[in-house]
Amino acid sequence: MVQRTITTLKQFANGIIMNRLGILTVLNKLVTVVLLGLILMACEQPLPKEGIEVSDAWVRKMPPGVSNTAAFMIIKNHTGQAVTLTDVSMEKARHVMMHESKVVDGMAKMEHLDRVVIEEDAVFEPGAKHIMIMGLDMSDNAKSYNIRLHFDNQPSLDVTAQVRDANQ
Repeated sequence: MVQRTITTLKQFANGIIMNRLGILTVLNKLVTVVLLGLILMACEQPLPKEGIEVSDAWVRKMPPGVSNTAAFMIIKNHTGQAVTLTDVSMEKARHVMMHESKVVDGMAKMEHLDRVVIEEDAVFEPGAKHIMIMGLDMSDNAKSYNIRLHFDNQPSLDVTAQVRDANQ
């Protein structure tokens, strides 16, 4: 009888210890899952951008026989200092330059831009700053063209500009 009681007490004590160990194991796993979740959330945060970023680059599609067109894009400066766009070029075009459309005294006009200083961003869009492209043969029905942006204080940057209708 005493032996049976001792055995029962041992089993009861082992059960309590196992339950405590089980609770500790569950708590350990819970803490691990929470920490992994926090690490994954931190990894999902976007890294700060660096350098020059170009988005929404496109060339206006022109009808057959028209070789002058324009390109548009958004240039974002993540360098922390002003950058200066000094020139643009395209292998397939005869001549490429930067222009700005303005209305002066009720008259629309285009001004040539020797340079564009970009503090944070520069928007090249229809009716404003744009890249004028002359002598581009679009008869090849290319879906995109490469444009090279030249900066005076940053490396040149190659941009792929999609061809699209002005209404898109």
